[in-house]
Amino acid sequence: MPQYIVQDSLADKVYNLIKAQILSGELKGGMVIPEEHLAQQFGVSRTPIREAIRRLAEYGLVVLKPRSHAMVYQFTEKQAHDTAKVRLALELLAIELLTPAMVTKHINELSRLAADCQYNLVVGNRAELFVKDSLFHLELVKCTENEALFSMYERLDSRIQLLRISKNFSDELLGNIIHQHLLIIQSLKNNDMPACRELMTKHVNHQM
Repeated sequence: MPQYIVQDSLADKVYNLIKAQILSGELKGGMVIPEEHLAQQFGVSRTPIREAIRRLAEYGLVVLKPRSHAMVYQFTEKQAHDTAKVRLALELLAIELLTPAMVTKHINELSRLAADCQYNLVVGNRAELFVKDSLFHLELVKCTENEALFSMYERLDSRIQLLRISKNFSDELLGNIIHQHLLIIQSLKNNDMPACRELMTKHVNHQM
């Protein structure tokens, strides 16, 4: 049944709907974006579909093929490692910039998001788990109150999410990754930044 949407903020709504299909794995890496099918599904013309695809390409989720088609971005092994390296560098910089006052201001939200991750792990909702995991790391960078750093990380976040869902984590490994959130939070509470940097390095590397 078509998911008809109203004209208000049409481009944004189509963009978010297609993005959700990519980040849920419904549209998988390497798949051609089915413009006509999506237009019928959402009850819109192909114009907002194409506008959304251009925006998704700007954020690295879609690759545009000139005079041909668009396809969901698919990582090579090198591209996956490059993305992880940049992600780790940004998160380690965030940890370096944190002060105890910044941590105190955001620790409750970090703890809530970590708990949400744990809950979705237990109930087996990986899609929602990955959303909460992404929000946890965005919140950590947001703690720095450094707009430039947050903007850079936020722009990379879609690519990080795409990489995350492309990995077929075992339940055991995923459980270890999510448990590391609690250890990171504890190191922040203790103002033990060397331990926090070590934990974050392990956390990101475990996802490779």
